[in-house]
Amino acid sequence: MNIYVTCDLTNKDIFKIKEVAKKHKVFFNDAVDERAPIDKNFLKSEIVFGNIPCHWIYQSKRLKWIQLESTGFDEYLDLDWKKIKNKIAITNLKGFFSEPASETTLSAILSFYRGIDRFVILKNNKKWIGNPLRNELELLINKKILFFGYGSINRQLHALLKPFKCYFDIIDTKTNLSSIKNKIKIADIIICTVPETKKTINFFDKKKLQLLKKESLFINIGRGSLVDENELIKILKDRKIKGAVLDVTRNEPLELSNPLWKCPNLILTQHTAGGSSKEILNKVIFFKDNFKRYCLNKPLKCKINMSKGY
Repeated sequence: MNIYVTCDLTNKDIFKIKEVAKKHKVFFNDAVDERAPIDKNFLKSEIVFGNIPCHWIYQSKRLKWIQLESTGFDEYLDLDWKKIKNKIAITNLKGFFSEPASETTLSAILSFYRGIDRFVILKNNKKWIGNPLRNELELLINKKILFFGYGSINRQLHALLKPFKCYFDIIDTKTNLSSIKNKIKIADIIICTVPETKKTINFFDKKKLQLLKKESLFINIGRGSLVDENELIKILKDRKIKGAVLDVTRNEPLELSNPLWKCPNLILTQHTAGGSSKEILNKVIFFKDNFKRYCLNKPLKCKINMSKGY
């Protein structure tokens, strides 16, 4: 059996993969982007660990399983899955990033409420304000939290927020529009963690964003396509909401000319919310476990249902 690994790994990570696949041939490559020409070693392989360009898939006659190193799989949604679904299984890392992503979200919320983002700027400018700032700081206690989606990240975040005695509510693409509008209007913090599907693209459009109250925080760690960025930029520049946190944007990396760079009251975490010092190691461990299941003909963990989009 041939295995094609396209991830940025350390020598220790490579050793761990070789150890579990010692009876098989493993081809290693750095992470590749969508424009990369097809690798001949990929064409020889039955298994892939990593995110390959989607146009490679059609060209393989041997491929049976792809273990993504991400939760998202937007780039594969447009493939003809009716033609290939019974030939190829794709698994992702659903739930893998819930702990770091929820901690990033909590830290960003506290940064806004306790003024940490502002204090960093004041320090860089060597400017002391002191006591007058005290009355501008807020508490997270008793805030109204609205989750858009209730997958592993928001469930973990729910647990982290419980000690703050917050009030919680949930919306998704099945919630009726009237209810969605009413819940947005009263929310102090809106947290989006859903994947990209046809129903979630531009979910937070101009009309919904204009419902946000002046004291609200808007947080998106799901997909950049969920929100009308131009409208969000406008309401931030007009100071119509307290602030926003974006871990994801429509275009990544952001071009230097993108107006998000100069947006006030905006924290950009640059698609790092799911990161940690042990991220790569834990991805390898996840692959090793799923590989053992594959070899034993056991059901794979986190198999994607492309017809549902998750």
